[in-house]
Amino acid sequence: MPQDERYFRQIFSGELARGAVAPDEKKYSYFVHTPYYALDLNDDKNPEDIVFVKKDSEDWIEIFENEKGIKKKIFSYRFETKGYNSELFRIELKRVSASSVILLLYYYEGLSKYTEMQGTSRIYAVTIDNKDLKTLSAFKGPSFFEEHKSLKGHYHLRNYQVYLQDLNNDSVKELIIKYHDTSQVFIYDGEGKWKSFNN
Repeated sequence: MPQDERYFRQIFSGELARGAVAPDEKKYSYFVHTPYYALDLNDDKNPEDIVFVKKDSEDWIEIFENEKGIKKKIFSYRFETKGYNSELFRIELKRVSASSVILLLYYYEGLSKYTEMQGTSRIYAVTIDNKDLKTLSAFKGPSFFEEHKSLKGHYHLRNYQVYLQDLNNDSVKELIIKYHDTSQVFIYDGEGKWKSFNN
């Protein structure tokens, strides 16, 4: 696979040992991106632009502020990719509390077919507090979809529910990922911080 070739090239060139390079400093061979989607994240009647970008083998979400018709990047976050055909396939803007909103990102981590076939999707959450875009912060949540096919041909599929609900009546909604009788609950503490409570 192309991503494997790039990874081994990094190993033998010593790039991994030199440490990570800041996104603005790194040179990419190609960029491919979706259209810009307008969402008003801070309720100021001036929508921000959100775009999903592929830079070589990396997947990013980027958010831009519009100032007099000029786009200014205010946030970027790199997803963790596990295979090929990875993509951001759904975005939802939800209110968590009176002072915080959440951008739910449904990300397919990709399909791998080494000895066995496996594909997973993961939920990410970008939070904004007090209508201040400087508080934009990303949280890597759990998988909510997984499929697996063994060498013997057994196919396994789990598709979880993802929703927000105020479970403890504190006026702050929890992020819930549920499969049958098993739930993963994530409580928002503000300032981009989450804590988990497994049920």
